[in-house]
Amino acid sequence: MSIGITVELKVEDIAKTIKKLKKEDKEQLLLLLSKEGKEITKRFKEIKSKKVKALSREETFKDVL
Repeated sequence: MSIGITVELKVEDIAKTIKKLKKEDKEQLLLLLSKEGKEITKRFKEIKSKKVKALSREETFKDVL
């Protein structure tokens, strides 16, 4: 058994809501809606599941300076 619902949203209402978001929240939304966001989400899940280890800040920038 499943239940379905229908939601009607006006594009104008969505646009107003997005305009009210903080800059950081808009950036996060952009990432979530992009291909890069899917890749970042995949990598984050790999780190959380301990499949891979994230580099420390020192490891990341060791040869830069």
